[in-house]
Amino acid sequence: MHNQTKKIILLPLFLVIALLGIIFYQVLQKEDDVTSNSNNKIMVVASLDSYGEMAKAVLGNQGSVTSIINKPNMDPHEYEPTTNVAKQYQKADVIVSNGGGFDNWSVNFAKQNKDAETINIANLYNYVDGKSGGNEHFWYKTNITSKLTNELAKKYSKIIPKKASYFEKNAKAYQKKAGKLISLQKQVKSNIAGKKLLATEPVFDNTLIALGADMQDQKFARAIEEGDDPTPNDVRQWQDLINQGKIAVVIDNPQATGKLAKQGVDYAKAHDVPVVKARETKPAKTSYIEWQMQQLNALNEALQK
Repeated sequence: MHNQTKKIILLPLFLVIALLGIIFYQVLQKEDDVTSNSNNKIMVVASLDSYGEMAKAVLGNQGSVTSIINKPNMDPHEYEPTTNVAKQYQKADVIVSNGGGFDNWSVNFAKQNKDAETINIANLYNYVDGKSGGNEHFWYKTNITSKLTNELAKKYSKIIPKKASYFEKNAKAYQKKAGKLISLQKQVKSNIAGKKLLATEPVFDNTLIALGADMQDQKFARAIEEGDDPTPNDVRQWQDLINQGKIAVVIDNPQATGKLAKQGVDYAKAHDVPVVKARETKPAKTSYIEWQMQQLNALNEALQK
């Protein structure tokens, strides 16, 4: 009788211990799953959607990418980040900033996240500052598709070394996709060599100069970019160059505002000088490669008129 009572008491105790064991095991499994997910999924934040596109192409299924400037009507120069954006940067494993004074808010957020792998594209191009003739619109560099994707593959591989070959493969795949853009650049280069161009803003200059264009009246373009009015002498020089028939094409940033910029474009059109539009931000529902090819095709056509 005593032994039976002892068994009756011990049985519930064993059940309780067993149930607690199952509960602890499930909790530990969940913790392991969370740790595993956090270690194997990379969170990327890019200041511009053009860079975000490349970041996603290389990352593949190994995480997520958030682009902050992701609408064509967002002005990067006037953009003010929200608290939510600051939180996204704080949680990021990889941060891609343009640098060069273009997106200081992104660069500053990147500095505050000591654990993140950061890419400052200005540093990739050894950019100093605009005063020395530099141009911070690095997404218009003719080799950006290879330079950035290779750098992204390196950063991702540091976080998940066992996926290094996967990231490298993705980078090469994007570069192959961009091959048609590189081929078009070569075509434009053969048509633009030695020709004089004007621009309302130097947004497209990194591409134009690399392809051999001779950019004229830089003071006019710089003034518009900085939000100032070109001087009367700058305006006069712009008009004289057109009057003398020296300008093959005028490049216009349709996002630029200002009466004098519009007057400059109108003056070119009135004198039958082709005008090609080159935006600062990527159009909606258009990939980076498509966007660049659209503008280069328009330029190529204008050069052959």
